[in-house]
Amino acid sequence: MWTILLYYKYVAIPNPEKFAYDHLKFCKEIGIKGRILVADNGINGTVGGPKEITDKYIATMHANPLFATTEFKTSTSEPAFKKIFVRYRKELVTMKYPETLDPNQDGGKYIEPKELNQLYENNEDFVIIDMRNDYEAQIGRFKNAITLPMQNFKQLPEIVDQELSKYKDKKVVTYCTGGIRCETATALLKKKGFKDVSQLHGGVHVYGQEFPDAYWEGKLYVFDERVAVPINTPQNRKILAQCLHCQTPCDDYINCTNAKCNKQIVICADCRVKWNDGCSEFCSQNPRHKKDVRAMELA
Repeated sequence: MWTILLYYKYVAIPNPEKFAYDHLKFCKEIGIKGRILVADNGINGTVGGPKEITDKYIATMHANPLFATTEFKTSTSEPAFKKIFVRYRKELVTMKYPETLDPNQDGGKYIEPKELNQLYENNEDFVIIDMRNDYEAQIGRFKNAITLPMQNFKQLPEIVDQELSKYKDKKVVTYCTGGIRCETATALLKKKGFKDVSQLHGGVHVYGQEFPDAYWEGKLYVFDERVAVPINTPQNRKILAQCLHCQTPCDDYINCTNAKCNKQIVICADCRVKWNDGCSEFCSQNPRHKKDVRAMELA
């Protein structure tokens, strides 16, 4: 079994492009796999490997003054990555908002998983908003959560104006997978005049470990080869999504068999066979594996 690490840290990184290059070299040396983003304003990663490797990774990160207080969320799974990628980009969470948002200074206050449960149990007057993309919320979300018609985080400022402004005077709790998007999202909400804004500390990842059968419903979408992981115990499993083709309750994601399409779809086992893993009749009849498409492009 592997240990999976999920982490982020908003901090100014001097010469981030060089840091990304050096960090990739370090990751290859110790043998850790996964995906890491390095930006001018911080680092975000999901990595994994045998425990001795992930322990070494955490120790090395904590030894760097820039990342000494970084919180690492851990879980176990079968191997979830085949390679290591460390990439630089300008923003850690790309929103392209014209005004400067500093999550460390402007973000919402943290609410712990136990405190969120108390809001539900006491029938508090609050709204809980899912700051993830719509395809993530399709297979799992908090009870009574407001989900957004969002395919990309860059859409959030417009969606806040169009969909959420009526909640400016409400008690607002936001959540995402591990917390990083909420750092920026709550700063945006406060900038737009929301009065009482909190974010779930540690995101769904931590909440599910502490309270697997409380107020979370469905699976958690993750950005690795697992795609979706269960939060609830088997006896309390709740399926929220439906198969694209037959509408049978289902929460299994795959990528369309046609690599030119590559659309991510929820599809049941029977329809995988019937539709040849395709999202449409055209894709079902025109399966192209990625390596075949790449070969055609190079030809």
